[in-house]
Amino acid sequence: MREELLKLLELCKQSFTADETEEVMEFIEVNENKLALETICAIFYEEGKTVTSTQLDAIKEIGKKTTISPTKWERLQVEK
Repeated sequence: MREELLKLLELCKQSFTADETEEVMEFIEVNENKLALETICAIFYEEGKTVTSTQLDAIKEIGKKTTISPTKWERLQVEK
């Protein structure tokens, strides 16, 4: 799970500020995988950032494994 989250975070680096990346990284480092993914979704949603289809696919895949609610990613704006 850690490796998948790190790959996702790498995909998000262009969209996220250094502080946002660091916030997610802190959760990954302490094995709070579910919280890390929820934070990624929250950053995209709360900051009004769009996700690419690649980012969204990765979020969905990890989301299913961590059993977070699909509403966390269903509300995200997908880049066109």
